Formats: sequence, C-alpha cells, structure tokens
Amino acid sequence: MNGLGRTAEPAGGNGLDRVPATRRFDPRRHRRIAGLYDLWLAPGPGGRLVVPTAPGRPLDARAVATLVRHGADAAQDVRILADDGARHLDLFTEVAGLLGHDVLVSPDGSDIRHTIDRSATGPARPAPDSGPLDAVPLDRVTRQPMDWLVLQPPDLATSLPGWFAVDDGLVRPRTGVVGLPLPDGLALATRADFVTRRATAHRLGASTGVVTVAVTARSGGFLVGTYSGTQDVHSGGQLAALLGDLPLYGADLRLWLTWPSDADEQARLVAEVAELAETTGATVWTPPAGGRAELIDDRRDLRAFDPTGAVAAWQAHRPRYADGPSTLDATPEGLLVSRRDRERIVVASPAAGVVDSGPADGHPAPARVDDPTPGPDGTAASSPADVTAPTPVGDDAGAAEQPAVPLPRPALVTESRRAADYGPPWLRRGQQVNAATFEAYVLVEGDPARAVGDGVPGVELFVAAFLDPRSAPAGSDLLRVRISPGGAIPMAVLRAHVPARFKYVLGSPDTYLLPAARLDRVRLVGGFRSDGFSRLLPTVDADGEPLRIRAAPTNRSVAGMPNDVRRWPGFGTRQAYALLPARSRGLPRGWLPLYQQRPVARPGRLLVEVRVPAGRTVDVGATHTMLAGLTLVRTRVDRLHRAGVDLVLGSRSYDRIVVQRAFRAQAGGWQRIGEVTPGPLPSAVAGLQSAVPARVVDPPSTGDT
Repeated sequence: MNGLGRTAEPAGGNGLDRVPATRRFDPRRHRRIAGLYDLWLAPGPGGRLVVPTAPGRPLDARAVATLVRHGADAAQDVRILADDGARHLDLFTEVAGLLGHDVLVSPDGSDIRHTIDRSATGPARPAPDSGPLDAVPLDRVTRQPMDWLVLQPPDLATSLPGWFAVDDGLVRPRTGVVGLPLPDGLALATRADFVTRRATAHRLGASTGVVTVAVTARSGGFLVGTYSGTQDVHSGGQLAALLGDLPLYGADLRLWLTWPSDADEQARLVAEVAELAETTGATVWTPPAGGRAELIDDRRDLRAFDPTGAVAAWQAHRPRYADGPSTLDATPEGLLVSRRDRERIVVASPAAGVVDSGPADGHPAPARVDDPTPGPDGTAASSPADVTAPTPVGDDAGAAEQPAVPLPRPALVTESRRAADYGPPWLRRGQQVNAATFEAYVLVEGDPARAVGDGVPGVELFVAAFLDPRSAPAGSDLLRVRISPGGAIPMAVLRAHVPARFKYVLGSPDTYLLPAARLDRVRLVGGFRSDGFSRLLPTVDADGEPLRIRAAPTNRSVAGMPNDVRRWPGFGTRQAYALLPARSRGLPRGWLPLYQQRPVARPGRLLVEVRVPAGRTVDVGATHTMLAGLTLVRTRVDRLHRAGVDLVLGSRSYDRIVVQRAFRAQAGGWQRIGEVTPGPLPSAVAGLQSAVPARVVDPPSTGDT
C-alpha cells in the first residue's frame, strides 16, 4: 500500500468553471486553508526540488521536513505547491513519514495554476477577479483539473480518507465530528490522534454480532473532536446522540478505549457508560476499569487487558430493561464471541502436543489461542498474540539475521509514589512499569555504531522503545535493548500531563518510554537493520553497554539542549543583557546568550538591554542542576555552564524580546547610545549595527560595568 488517497485522474465534479485556466500561480492571491500548510517548491538543478528563493540548494526529505517544522503547526497536513509533484513520490512519502502527517502533491503531468471556485462567490462575497484564488493541478494537455494525491505516512498508510476532502481538483476542509469508518462501527478521533487512529481502525476486521466504537476516555467522559480542530468531552447521553445512525437498540456495543488511571475519573466513566447503555438500549462492553482494549493483528480483533497488563474478560454494562441474555460471551482469553455460533477455543501449551479437534458441531476449528510463552528472560508474555518464534538474544543476537517479529510484552506493576525519579520533569511518580526483564527495539538515526558508544541522538529526556520492529520504516537501523524491572513505562497507560509535542505516541500498545533516570536499567543487546521483508540484518555488536542519550544536532533543539529545561523568568518580565559585535549582519542563527547582570565592557562590542517575557529563555544554571543526576544523558548544558553563559535565547523568540537601551564600549566602560527607539530585538540590533557611531549621552566612566 502506498498511501495514495486518490488516483491521478481528471476531476469530474461541477464546482469549477471548465474554461481553461491560464492564470499562473500567484502567492499574493493564494487561498489559505486552515490546518493545511502550503509549501511552494520549484524544479532546480538536475530535476531536484528547491525553494524558489534559494534555487541553488536542492532539497532532500529531511530538508523539506525541516522547512515544514519551522513554518507549520505540529498538527498540520502539508500541501506541496509544485508542478509534477508525483514525480518525487518517494521523496514526499518519506516526508510524510518524518512528519507523521499526510502530504498532498500534484499528479504527474500537471501544472499548479490558480483558478476560482465559482461556488464560493455570491452577492455578499467579492467578485471572482478580486477574491483569493484556489490552487488546482491542471492536466498539461487537456487543461482540465486533476485531483490532488494524498500521501500517508508509509508505516501508517491506509485506504481511509484524510483530514481534508479532495474533490474536483480542490482541497476543502471537512465539517462535523471526526469519525472514521470501522467494519461494524465508528472510530472517533481528534486532530492530535487522527493519523494513528486511522491506521489502527484500518486493521480491525469485521465482527459478528457486535458494533465497535473506538473513542478516547478523558476527564471521566468521552473525547470527541471536530474537523474545525476543536474537541470536547461528551457524556454518555451526548455520545449516544452522536451514534444515532448506528443500529444500537437491543444490540451489543463494544467500546475500544483505554481507561483513565485516576480512580475518580474511572468512577465518573463507569456512570457515563451506564448512561450510554440506558440511552441506546444496548449492552455496552468495556475492558475492566483501569484496563484497555488492544488490537490483535493476526486475528484483526480486540482483546481486553486489566490495569496490570494481564489478559482479562470484557465487562458488560446492561440497560436496566434489557430483554433476555446478551448474545455475546466474554472469554477468559480477553475476547468477545457470539454465544449462538461460539467456537471452542483450546488453551494449551504447544510443548504439550495438544491438538484441537474442533467444535462438536463439525465447523472448522478456529485459530488456537495458546498459553503465554515464556520470554527470553523466563517471564511470561501477557498477550499470547504477541508470542512469536524464538529469536537469538544476548551474545548471539547479532550472529545471524532474525525474523522481524514482535517481542513478548512484559507484565506490569504500579510503583509507589516514593519510587526513584524518572527524569522528565512532567513525569510524575507512581507510574506503571515493567515487572520483569524484557527486550525491545529503539530506532536509531545516524550511525548505529556511534549510538552504541556515544548514545542515541535525541532532544528528550527519554527514549521510545517498541516491541514490533515492523513499526520502524523499512531499512531503519535499530538497537535491541534488554530492560530490567522498573526501566520502562508503557505509553498506553502513562499517568502524566504529556507535552503536546509527542502525544502522537500515546495509546500505542507496543511502545514504551525509557526515562533518562532509569537508563541504568537498560542494556544494549545488538544493532540491526530492517530490510522491509520481515527480516532483521545485524549491523553492530553490543556487549551489555548501557543505553545513553546524546545531544541531537542544534537544528532540532536550542543550543543542543533537551526540550525539557528550566525557563527564565518564571513570571512577569525581567531585564537582561545581550553582548553583540558592534558591526555585523544581524543576530546569530539558532540562539543567543543573555546575561542577567551587565557584563564587563569589551572593545568592539555592542551591549543591548532587553526586556524578556516569562519563559522565553533557558536558565542554564538551573538546567545544569536539574540534569546533574542524569549521568547517561550527554547534553551541551555543562559546556555552556562552564563557559559562564547565564541564559540562552532561542531564535524563535527573537521577535518577542524588546530592546530598551543600547551601549557601546568606550574608555573601558559602557556608554549609553542615545536616540534608540525601543522595539523588537532583530530590527533594533540591525539598525544599531549598521549605523555610524551614535551620540553617547552618558559621560565616559570606567566604573560603569
């Protein structure tokens, strides 16, 4: 599956005037679409794409993704405004994977032109020639509109629709509640989890006798999003009204959700589920309180788990006036099966040689659900579906190629709130962690041998690990790690207010968070590369080395520091100083050091006094203290601290800093420059650095330091 939402055919709707359009693309009149980031690219040397303003710099997938990250919101899809966009299909598919969002491109053989959506005009709207213009791919021969191609992230590609409607050569926002079709039900999503929800919804198979609704539990209710980007928590009655088109009365309704970990929220959710059952007249099935429902890929079905991660039976919430028993049975294996057509499920150990002879009615026997097979460390996997053929571990891990199959899932235990710290400041105590040793994979960017010796590059105070190596893009380098008890937190049951920048990984059943303060419990087993054909090829040996995190390139962070830092000022607006060359072309790219106290005068330097709003700079000293105990995390904070840097201002905040006064070095001290108009840092500094020496209003004084 290549993730194309539509084929490259002429559009056949009636929304556009069919007069051939000759109007070239005009950025000044281009119609912007909320939630969609437009990137204008042009052909460059050798047919590679370039930014029109920088024609000498060809772009690869990472460069395109960087351009988008700098200009777009993290939740936005991307549209590439370039002729023949499909000629660069591999490039933009990789971009979609890097961003985790859909990328819209023009078909091969098309030109991007501006045309007018005649349906958007009216008595109260501007005339077509004066309003904004729509970008439409036009067939280069017939001059007829063609539909945009929707490229989904390759590891999350489906045949389901995207966030935007693509029809008649136009891209239009959808309206109403965000809902994705399930074989027998509906998956409700929000903008934050739309792509991952779409991928999992696509993998669910049809079930006999049960309606499935996938929904996120939030604040004791049900989280529902709209295509306008808003979201709200619905009660059981409100959710029932939303599901009015589904045949629920007297039916069985299965909720595909993860329960909240907070006891009060669980109690409220129980009441809302009861209200949903009463309002719809359906028997509502949920995992046990505190548990979750997960997809079993090989069965294309859902299995229920309890709060500890063990397989559990589904719980029935029946309306008070339900007529007769339910038509479904909840099995001890965490499945829902039809009571009328129930097939016998044999639970046996493969080593015992038990053979399922099939049900008494003569129907073919179903796939057998076996007992959990012991994992590499001797512990039992909590989900039989995740048990696979044994693979080499330990010293033999890199000896030969291995099948790319999921590793066993560990059992979980809830830690005391007095347990050791985790590292990320937003990660509160009392998380669920692995109760026994297990193994997982970590995705590596760059040289895996360097990752073994120096650490995995990253900007977070944690590493994400996953059980299924097929979750990584084909050809990716992987590190296999062994995690001792307490070293991993499953993302699906994370108890924290998670920063928005990585909410996309929440709820994933095979993804685990390895916090920085617990990396001493994580040991490297080996390095592999996924060849895309369900095989892992050894790339590097590792002999029980600890897993480390090293500073990522500065283009992904501020001064090579992690995203979790101490900010200054904590509140209000404070005064600081910036030391700059007296003559230059502007501010440094990336970041600028600031000082809380006026530094010593230096010849050839310019000193500006600025006002800093709350949280706009990184407090290097406080961050150094915070990271002091994380011995397996290597950042540039220590180097900055030893260099005497007080504060670091990221370039994205330059415009938010206001210059109040300026000084030049003269006679061994700082002398104030007159006629400085307060304003944003970039414009004020540019004027000061390019001007002739300005009038000094303070008398020279060597003591003004």
